[in-house]
Amino acid sequence: MKAEESILIERLKKGERTAFNELYGIFWAPLVNYAELIVGDENADDVVQEVFVRIWVGRDKLRNDGSLRGYLLRAVYRTALNVLRSKNYASSYRSQTKLQIEQQLCTYYDPDENEIIRNLYARQIADELDAVVETLSPKCREVFRMSHFEGLSNREISERLNISVSTVENHINNALRQLRGKLGHLKMFLLLTIYILGQ
Repeated sequence: MKAEESILIERLKKGERTAFNELYGIFWAPLVNYAELIVGDENADDVVQEVFVRIWVGRDKLRNDGSLRGYLLRAVYRTALNVLRSKNYASSYRSQTKLQIEQQLCTYYDPDENEIIRNLYARQIADELDAVVETLSPKCREVFRMSHFEGLSNREISERLNISVSTVENHINNALRQLRGKLGHLKMFLLLTIYILGQ
């Protein structure tokens, strides 16, 4: 696990809401796009929302010995499969066959079974995040990097930069808004990359 992921988990376990907001801002868009591949647009938001709720509620039980990205992908994958299984399919042979086919197709997107999915999300999220962070204003970028990559608290950042804690929070919130706004085209990249790598 990368150092910044380990720090983020420790902050989550302490109940830091800002840590949860950072996690949400970074992973929400790509995880929704991933869920859409399994359950479609209609249920994807609900799947990811359920995962984030479970993370916050069970934050004290989070483990710090693996990949955070991998954990989130597996959580979304399993939750999405539960959604498929909970649908009210008729008992006809045709409907049962449809469910079996859907579940077999979903295995392709299982991060435990498909290294392409694991590597794609790890690489793409990192590249996309770096690109968006570079578009932030210098001060906003500096605060975000200190918070997200160095794991400093808002108080520590305010003391280092000689600005108020509220200003630090404003910079972080502004950065997260821009991240959410600019990470929305990941789905097309994902589909194209899976197609190319799968040839």
